[in-house]
Amino acid sequence: MNNFSSENGNLTLEGRDLCSMARKFGTPLIVTSEMRIRQNAKRLRSAVSSNFDNFEIKYAMKANPNPRILSILRSEGLGIDASSDMEVRLALDTGYKPEQILFTPNYASKKELLWASGKGVPINFDSINQLRQVDGKVPHTISFRIKIEYGRGEFKGTTTSGHDAKFGITETEAISAYRVASEMGANEFGIHVMAGSNVLDPGHTGMVANAIVETVKRISESDGIEFKFIDMGGGLGVPYQPEIPELDLESAFSKARDAFVKYFGRRMPTFCIEPGRYLVADSSVLLGSVTDVKVQDKAYLGSDISMNTLLRPALYGAKHHMVLANRLNDEVKGRYEVVGQVCENTDRIGSDVALPEPRINDILAVFNAGAYVSSMASNYNGRPIPAEILITDNGEEIIRKPSTFADYIRNYS
Repeated sequence: MNNFSSENGNLTLEGRDLCSMARKFGTPLIVTSEMRIRQNAKRLRSAVSSNFDNFEIKYAMKANPNPRILSILRSEGLGIDASSDMEVRLALDTGYKPEQILFTPNYASKKELLWASGKGVPINFDSINQLRQVDGKVPHTISFRIKIEYGRGEFKGTTTSGHDAKFGITETEAISAYRVASEMGANEFGIHVMAGSNVLDPGHTGMVANAIVETVKRISESDGIEFKFIDMGGGLGVPYQPEIPELDLESAFSKARDAFVKYFGRRMPTFCIEPGRYLVADSSVLLGSVTDVKVQDKAYLGSDISMNTLLRPALYGAKHHMVLANRLNDEVKGRYEVVGQVCENTDRIGSDVALPEPRINDILAVFNAGAYVSSMASNYNGRPIPAEILITDNGEEIIRKPSTFADYIRNYS
């Protein structure tokens, strides 16, 4: 939250009064700082480059696929991690070259896999069966996603490895998979692991690096495969509450480097990571208007931020820090259930949130809204997907218009 400040009791971002922006553009509204995205990319690159000579950073665009944000990160030298053919198409349309993209689907259709392979996009396969579906059109570079037992996530639903994860193949399966891939004509090989989500413990990065390096060693000894790259996936955490310390990037990557050096020495394959949240989460704030206040057995603050806009609390139990953006100097008076307008009792944006006594038309600000907010938004209950504004050196740029009734009914016949 370093780029936020207070002026006369109003929340500002890069010196812009967010309350004024909310009233100018309407709510709900997502406001994003281009400067913060670039700062995050540079900080990450610096930490990786101080530990690895050969590396690639790919942005996991599922976190936020806005084309303007993709362009910013492309200008910072990042590639793309795509999860679907639609994401691959968008990355290509935004100017990324096929070799800058890694396509990592799971349970993809044959049509999807053949299309990506035909475009020359490297594929990170989720199973041997997925590889066999592209027989005759095998991409030049392939990798497999490996399931290790060090799965870790902020929530059960975001744990992406371990015995209960739907993703990837075991080490035993991988030995057969790389042998089959070689026989099918693949020329370059990588290996991929995604063992965490929003992890703030640098020790976890070292543990995962050691595990995947040991797996590489056994596959190489069995199949004679030489790996061009080892992809550690994403999962780099950001603090969602002010009192939580940031991830020590230098410590995380130095632990990964130690694992690589121990096995490879100086002849290390390319070290790859695929952060999403880390690059964009804290660049954005979600603004809403207080629409009602009810005091019963609990005090309820109603706003036009609903679960259709911010799904994470209802889906995972995620907790975002929030304030009344026009009341920063006011004394906290109580604790509130912050709820939205959707006809679901799970439509709770925050529970037991300490705030000044709210008034109708106050501006509610929800932090860390740059990742998995707009990308997961919907028109459920006929509620709009919010507009998005980008703060740049040249002013304010609309990078997504608010959804309208015409958008809502567009594809009905």
